[in-house]
Amino acid sequence: MPSKTSISFMSRILPSSFRASAAFKTLLSDRRLPGERVAGAFWKHHPVADQSARTLVAATLAFHRATQGCLVKLTPAGNYQVADRGAHADWCGDPLGRRTFLDRAVNRPQDWLTLDDQLTPLEQEMVAAAQSLSRSLGPQVPLLATVFTPLTQALMLAGPERLLEHLQSSPDLVRTGLQRLTYGTERLIAAYHAVGVTGIYLAAQHLSTNTLSREIYRQHGWDSDDRVMAACEYFEGNILHIHGSPIHFDGTPTDGNWMTHYELGPDNPSPETYRAMSRCPAAIGLPLEVWDDPGHLRQAISTALSRFGQQGALLTAPCVVPLAVPDERIASWIKNINHVH
Repeated sequence: MPSKTSISFMSRILPSSFRASAAFKTLLSDRRLPGERVAGAFWKHHPVADQSARTLVAATLAFHRATQGCLVKLTPAGNYQVADRGAHADWCGDPLGRRTFLDRAVNRPQDWLTLDDQLTPLEQEMVAAAQSLSRSLGPQVPLLATVFTPLTQALMLAGPERLLEHLQSSPDLVRTGLQRLTYGTERLIAAYHAVGVTGIYLAAQHLSTNTLSREIYRQHGWDSDDRVMAACEYFEGNILHIHGSPIHFDGTPTDGNWMTHYELGPDNPSPETYRAMSRCPAAIGLPLEVWDDPGHLRQAISTALSRFGQQGALLTAPCVVPLAVPDERIASWIKNINHVH
């Protein structure tokens, strides 16, 4: 299978034990010390506030000012790319801020043909939020915009069981729907680029064998992932987030302007397995329980860097931080990084 390589960024890549774009090198550099360092950033959902640009921008800026992470991630509602395509969801008190789907847009195989590939109103609202954040933060703070892959959107639109049923009974119709979702995702990525976003945080919820088999992914997800990653070529740096467990690395970038972020755990591939197949740096998601104990954190950072073969890394949580964790506690986690490394 071909590697995901961003050729236009190769001339800006600096020598290292792994390859990273100049933007990520700058992010992880410390002018006081030679080499690379670790840097920390976290993100939360902002339920209710995530339904409009104005309120999401205010919540995102307040979180950044309180925690002082090394970058900002725009984190819309998880269904924002499908909400105006008929997949309605509400926040029902989930502790991570995730939304529960109440209506699916795809019920019959023919429904895949009704999907629109234009930017929806809520997508346009989130692009407006990104533009406002970019202006407020300035060029010194990297800004990532969250985008879900087309196959992940298909899972939201139909639900896992119905998607699998339609892939068996009507693969051509699903393929048409995925193509339209891919066009729409490419347009969304281009819109984020136009308003000054530094990079894309590409969320893939379909690279877990508990969700879809690797064979189904290879048949129906590889091409759309490849196109979407190619659309991210002109950003300074991007992060692929592989959600869930047990995950696999089919379709994961092996080179270029990418980091890969996934949860370290007994059911997921080891850091050594990741490093054997990719030269992209890992954004390391450490378990939440290590962050409050500087001694434990020091050991966790040292071990993770060694196993990934990196001198520096973006350190974060396995995914989003629970809503109940106070911002002041997250700020202390980021301060702990400077104390232990």
